[in-house]
Amino acid sequence: MFYDLFPKNRRIGIDIEPKRDGFIQCDFLNYQLPTHQKVICLGNPPFGHRGVMALEFINHARNCDFVCFILPMFFESQGKGSIKYRVKGLNLLYSERLEKNAFIDFKNKEVDVHCVFQIWSKKYQNKKSEFSWYKNRHKEPFGEYIKVFTVSLAKNRECGKEWIFNQKASFYISSTFYKSTQIVENFEEVKYQSGIAVVFTSADKVLNAKLKKLFKEIDWTKYASLATNSCYHLGKSHIFQALHDHLDSLKDN
Repeated sequence: MFYDLFPKNRRIGIDIEPKRDGFIQCDFLNYQLPTHQKVICLGNPPFGHRGVMALEFINHARNCDFVCFILPMFFESQGKGSIKYRVKGLNLLYSERLEKNAFIDFKNKEVDVHCVFQIWSKKYQNKKSEFSWYKNRHKEPFGEYIKVFTVSLAKNRECGKEWIFNQKASFYISSTFYKSTQIVENFEEVKYQSGIAVVFTSADKVLNAKLKKLFKEIDWTKYASLATNSCYHLGKSHIFQALHDHLDSLKDN
């Protein structure tokens, strides 16, 4: 438990329904955190619907030097509406998916819940560049290489029919999958009739061949969002992030 990792004379345990001695019984959102010294806030807040409650906990702790929370997978998303873009005054330093059976309940039984552990800071920033839909929301990037379209014939989610019936994309990839996925030549090969169409914009055939090889070799489980039901989801932002991460190798080859 996180609480046991801190020095006894420098830790404060807060829980609305404490299950152990030494904790203050209080709603964390009503607790006034110390401001006269450096503070690390570490915990496993309630998630709420689509992570909204967890967001409230992070924002309540935003004046701490570091906020280290176990959070729902929504906080890993890089899509336009990702909840992580609503965190106030903090910078994301680190994010890691929890391993299988990372939790133990009060009966000492292992429990598997898909979550991420993230570290946020008000002072420090992660130097690693990450594609952000929030920063690029007014204009899609990498237009000199690709255009990306969402395509689907799924009920109530039909879109991108131009690239299904009238025009052929350079390749397609399923937006929902289990275990693994890869690029395919035709929309008919896309799983669950929902995917992404990628269209090369350059007339340079050599460049396009490099791009196709690059996307074919990518491990998409490293980019896709993982849902609580073990299902992976790919969005346009994941395509852009994958290209962003491999631009140097594309230029070197």
